[in-house]
Amino acid sequence: MNRALLLMTALSLGILAATAMGSPGGKSTGSSVRSEQARGAEAIMDLLEQRERGLDRREATLKSREEDLKAAEQEVGKRLADLQALRDEIKGQLSDLDEKQQGRVSKLVKMIGSVRDKQAAAILTETDQGVALAVLMRMNTSKAGKALAAMEPAVAAVFVKKMGAAALKSEAK
Repeated sequence: MNRALLLMTALSLGILAATAMGSPGGKSTGSSVRSEQARGAEAIMDLLEQRERGLDRREATLKSREEDLKAAEQEVGKRLADLQALRDEIKGQLSDLDEKQQGRVSKLVKMIGSVRDKQAAAILTETDQGVALAVLMRMNTSKAGKALAAMEPAVAAVFVKKMGAAALKSEAK
């Protein structure tokens, strides 16, 4: 569009110059007017060519930037896909660990269930509270109650409080 405008402007200047050359005037001033008009037309053509070269440079710069942005977008997309794959892998590993942990807790439930109440209470009191809580929650309720009764009241109260909170959270879901 800009090139068409430039060409039309150059043509109109050329027509004006040709008209001015053919117009009646003095014999000696006619050639000087023509040469001035020709120089003016050449100067305008030079300016138009410079402007066109500048526009071409800008266009090339914009194309280069657009290509750079597309490459960066592809790189970001690739990294995002890699991160999603890594996230899925981590989720799978966590799921495997949870399953293994549940298996261990099941074994502990069976072992603790097979010992006397006072021994179960002593073992659970010394065990990590999270593990002890998981074991108590999966034990037979009568066996868990007897183990809690054999514990010190403060320790038993902590377990009962956590068991109640865990039950409330699971009911809320």
